[in-house]
Amino acid sequence: MAWRDQFKKRRVIYGASSAASVLLVMGILLVVALLTNWHHLRWDITQGQTQSLSAVTKALLQEVTKPLTMTAFLPQGSGERQNARDILSRYVDHNPKVSYHFVDPEREPLKAKEAGYRFPGNVLLTYQGRRQMADQPEEEAVTNTLRKILKPGRKQVYFLTGHGERDITKGGQGGFQVARRALENEGYEIKPLNLLTQAAVPQDAAVLIVVGPKKAFLGNEIGALKSYLDGGGRLLVLLEPFEDAGLKDLLARYGVGLNDGIILDVNQVSQALGVNAIMPIVVQYGASPITRDFQNIVTIYPVARPLTLNRDVKDVALLPLATTTNTSYEKKGKNWMKGGQAAFDPKEDQKGPFTLGVQAEIKLPGQKPEKEKPGAQAGKVAGEENQTYLVVFGDVDFADNAYFNLFGNGDLFLNTVNFLASEESQITVREARKAQLLTLTRGQVWGLFLASLGWAPLVMLGAGIWAYRRRRARR
Repeated sequence: MAWRDQFKKRRVIYGASSAASVLLVMGILLVVALLTNWHHLRWDITQGQTQSLSAVTKALLQEVTKPLTMTAFLPQGSGERQNARDILSRYVDHNPKVSYHFVDPEREPLKAKEAGYRFPGNVLLTYQGRRQMADQPEEEAVTNTLRKILKPGRKQVYFLTGHGERDITKGGQGGFQVARRALENEGYEIKPLNLLTQAAVPQDAAVLIVVGPKKAFLGNEIGALKSYLDGGGRLLVLLEPFEDAGLKDLLARYGVGLNDGIILDVNQVSQALGVNAIMPIVVQYGASPITRDFQNIVTIYPVARPLTLNRDVKDVALLPLATTTNTSYEKKGKNWMKGGQAAFDPKEDQKGPFTLGVQAEIKLPGQKPEKEKPGAQAGKVAGEENQTYLVVFGDVDFADNAYFNLFGNGDLFLNTVNFLASEESQITVREARKAQLLTLTRGQVWGLFLASLGWAPLVMLGAGIWAYRRRRARR
């Protein structure tokens, strides 16, 4: 038989047709794969479109006209990485100018620390030189952070210098570098301020922070602080025991008094947490927006002094923000330290609880509207009530590098600044959340097993047998 006749046989024709069909299908699949690689398409067929971005998020993404980078801090191999990738990729799908990547805070601790990382799951958004940290890789948190970072202006937060205050650029124990980076990730621009070289607090100051001054303020500096408050400025003061730097009289003018003692506390909770007596704990908070989410939250205050409240001061409403437990007590003076006599002495020591943080709401009668007032603070709404706020803590260490990320300390500091800066939408408890596991019932497990390893192969086998019998019948 001639070789040409061989190719005319039905078997050869069918075989060639099958081979051509396989090659055609493979070619189509290859083209589809290339197209999906170049142009990502995604369909959400879930009820309620739960796997898609909300309309609000999509509208915000339309405002992103420059490269936006999202950095998610999660350990390599973490189960939360896939969930974070799924959510962050939705932002990329809707705007090609958005990109994301992961940083393992355990393998790259310096890089994570430099970025201001606090907890696993933090997502840092960077856009046109502005930085903002989302506390978790969820759409609500990331979108709220995106909304903040798209603002063209950043509120100014000033740290006072020139009196031995804590250094906001210093790493390690005692420095305030962690607090500064956390504030930058909240969307603020941080600046130092020396009232010896500048006669008044800048008009663009949203908040002025005084952190542990050791040298006394001069009279003109005290006057500048008073003028700042009387003009509607917002002031946060953190003081160490036995050191007030001449601020005692200024604070007393607004009803906040300073005791010259140190608070000690020994109880079952502090022992369980591993803190010693000079680190009193707080589990009771005032009804302020600053602490509205502080249910079952512990904060600790290493080497703290008690504050007193004078409610007779006119036009000032005082609210305790943080109060120690009933087991706390105050040691007066410093003599007890020499002999190490830290035990409670009923004859010399005063029993708690004590106030460690105070919020003072100061009424400012006869003020002009905010938009007309000289020195009106950035971010304050025109027409809001003529009042301002002073917050005082009898401790500094709770917000330094060593203790900022311990328990609820950092949240308390950030919430206080956000409140004073009129950014109450940013007040929250930035806790590390764990991924939720999908729990299946026994019936669901068996159904999934049979569908993947039983029904699907049987359907394919049945289809093959049917096709074979049909072809055999045609011969």
